[in-house]
Amino acid sequence: MKKILCLFSALSIALMTSCSSDDSTEVASETLLPTKIVETTVENGKSGSLDYTFTYDGNKLKQISLSDASKYVYTYTGDVITKVEEFKSSVLQSTDVYAYEGGKLASKITTYAFGSTPPQKLTFVYNANGTVNANQSEIINKQEIKYDTTTLYTFANGNIVSSEYINGEREKITSTFDDKKSPFTNITGVKLLLDLDENFDFYSANNTVKNVTVQTDALGKVVLTATVTTTNKYNANNFLTEVFSGDAKDSFKLEIAY
Repeated sequence: MKKILCLFSALSIALMTSCSSDDSTEVASETLLPTKIVETTVENGKSGSLDYTFTYDGNKLKQISLSDASKYVYTYTGDVITKVEEFKSSVLQSTDVYAYEGGKLASKITTYAFGSTPPQKLTFVYNANGTVNANQSEIINKQEIKYDTTTLYTFANGNIVSSEYINGEREKITSTFDDKKSPFTNITGVKLLLDLDENFDFYSANNTVKNVTVQTDALGKVVLTATVTTTNKYNANNFLTEVFSGDAKDSFKLEIAY
């Protein structure tokens, strides 16, 4: 959800006070899985919504279907996700293939079904200080062409506390978290994907209450700072059930059902 919230920050630099409240349903927390997430946005007073429906095989994620006729299909090898296919109106758009070494994500290769874009590769480097670099490259005529573009991830307390995209210019997102449970805690294998999902932060154990985005140019000059804080709600098992940020003119809300 951090990614969606950061997209919202580009629309509205809104500062709000974070708070929490409890819903009621008591369910064994180790069995809770999100079944539907409803995203509602308001831009300049005009509202729109998008539904995400999750299906499972046990605790393994099979598919996320969106109300815009797109879907993501997940394939496992053992307990790790090794392939994610994106479809729009049942037509394959792209395929992500994941490889692992020593129980950690080693690479991701994205192949597109249409167009001339060559396969895109991310190679993960685990640094001695606990950070991780995701280094970008392309595969052209079976040769890997490496670039200077990277994303640097920093972790604390089971969460991604910052991600910094570096390509001459920089964009750094620094996050503050609550102490409640992420909706994705019980889904097998998703934590290993870091925040590579297009919409959600599958890695983090908790939920963001504030995201600060800082963009700098190639000379190190700050060109944009955006802060988004959220009001979160939780159920009796301390799992996230609602996220809200904004005002009457521009707002963002997620509602999570289990």
